Amino acid sequence: MEPIYHSYLEIPFFSFLNGVILLIGFFYVGEYIKKIFKLDIILNDISVSYYQNILVSSVFFQLILLPICLFVSFSNLILILVSIITFLIGIYGIFKKFYLLKNLLNLKFKISVDTILIAILIIGFFLLASAPVTNIDSLDYHLFSAKYLLNNGSFVTDITNFHSSRLFGSGEILISLGLVVGSEQFGSLLQFSGILCIIGIFKKYKVSNFFYLLLLSTPVLIFFISSLKPQLFSIFASGFAYSLIFYKRFNLKKFDSLDIKRIIIILLILFANTQIKFSFYLGSSLLIMFLFIRNFEIMKIFQFIKIIPLLYLLIILPTIIWKYLTFGGNFFELIYSPVSTDLYGLDYFKNYLTALSESNIYWFIFPTSFSNFTHSLGIGSLMILGVILTKNKVEKYQFLFLIFLFTLITYFFGQFTSRFFYEAYVWIILFLVIFNKDFKINKLYNYTLKLQTLVVIGATLYGVIFFTPGIINSEIRDKVLERHASGYKFFKWVNKNLENSNSPILVFDRSISFSKNHPIARDHIFFVNMSDLDAEAFVNEIKDYNPKFLVFTTDSTSYKKYLGCTDKIFKHEQNFHMQAIRNPLSKSNQKFDAYIYEFNADLLPGCVNPNKVDLYSR
Repeated sequence: MEPIYHSYLEIPFFSFLNGVILLIGFFYVGEYIKKIFKLDIILNDISVSYYQNILVSSVFFQLILLPICLFVSFSNLILILVSIITFLIGIYGIFKKFYLLKNLLNLKFKISVDTILIAILIIGFFLLASAPVTNIDSLDYHLFSAKYLLNNGSFVTDITNFHSSRLFGSGEILISLGLVVGSEQFGSLLQFSGILCIIGIFKKYKVSNFFYLLLLSTPVLIFFISSLKPQLFSIFASGFAYSLIFYKRFNLKKFDSLDIKRIIIILLILFANTQIKFSFYLGSSLLIMFLFIRNFEIMKIFQFIKIIPLLYLLIILPTIIWKYLTFGGNFFELIYSPVSTDLYGLDYFKNYLTALSESNIYWFIFPTSFSNFTHSLGIGSLMILGVILTKNKVEKYQFLFLIFLFTLITYFFGQFTSRFFYEAYVWIILFLVIFNKDFKINKLYNYTLKLQTLVVIGATLYGVIFFTPGIINSEIRDKVLERHASGYKFFKWVNKNLENSNSPILVFDRSISFSKNHPIARDHIFFVNMSDLDAEAFVNEIKDYNPKFLVFTTDSTSYKKYLGCTDKIFKHEQNFHMQAIRNPLSKSNQKFDAYIYEFNADLLPGCVNPNKVDLYSR
């Protein structure tokens, strides 16, 4: 399959520029939606309204486009149309007036050390988000799923590709809108724009610069913004929903149509979050629960609870139905899990996903090495103490119980890593903004936070120096990706040697987004014993695709399971593949051989070596 949509335009700078224009289009689409549904009054309750425009449009696009992409065969044409129209709106907005930028430029700041630090952080994050995509998860399934959607008009249906076929969501739809206009980094720019959601709240409450630093100096932000992972924007969206829930309790005597709209907005944001990434089921469910706890009488009398099943049917159920119809399995398990473990191999895959955790809890605050720096929440985590000191007893105890439940459930059922706790971290900051923004800040803590800010700025600018020049031209982009994007150099070699072949290829490298040929991903080999009778479906799929080539580098041994299915070496290059490392401070001189073998799918499954140990332990 020759892909129609690649990840970038021939001139990388236009890839970046088109992403920015599309983001401006999102801004104006959000403005139009606000006017149509008269949302300004509601949003202004807790925020300067126009800061939420991109949030409004993103939620709208997710809710409208997800069922279309699931069940409409020409959904890719609809995505193309939506993207082009939004892009044209962005161009119109630039020539008319981009009033958010105008207002930002007209803001009168008191020049201080803090404001300078805040400005450097925001500019640095923007430049980092503008860089070519190098994050391995993005190259493995976020970008690949978006490209597949545009090329085929559906989500990935390959049962051998566990990540792309089971973990997709509406985030990949938003990434695909960027690909239509040739922007590979649109997903990262969208993640960056999520910061506006929280800044709008800060502006409304007129908080001190301390809170800006608390939000922006978190090391894990560097990780989020430098990837296409559809996580950061949704975290900030969750924060906005949280603020709407906690800013006041609804009064039964004054309950009106605006309050109904407020509740609907909260629920739409939270339900949309569940579809962008499955991990948001936890935070969204807890916030919905607390919405009802805080307003029990209203909900009971108004019977507003009826909306929950309706929204579930409209927003969540379509994805469950699609997965069930496409892959089978246990329908009811799909309600609370991204995969059905009734299917062969998926129980091991699910265990692998949930087993990912920090080996040391201190990493949440103090990373043990610079390579782990962007995996920590930093010293801001200690602000939970500020919550404890808050005088609003009811809100305080409700919130602490919320954080306790979030931590407990994540520990036992989720990934106990710092990036999955950033959502709760944002809630902590917003709680203090709403209920205790004037508390006295310890001088030592304040200085320590500024020190952390300087380190984050240093790390961000270091990343900008190494990654962002990739948007200047193709030559520099090529060098950036060769040094820092795993698999790029390898797939460039594979694509060159297979330029005359449209055959699918069996791949043992995660960066499948770089492949010109349709890649049959390596996922299945780690979780499925291809010699088992239960693996018949996987064998049949590979035979149906009939890949003519097996491609790999010798930095892994998992490919050896398939060597018995090969005829002869098609291409081989020694000491070719040097490991690309995203951390510019880390260096690797390791080189590996690159191979392209001719593959004979007719020999399956008897040719598979069952004695080779899987990479992931069972």
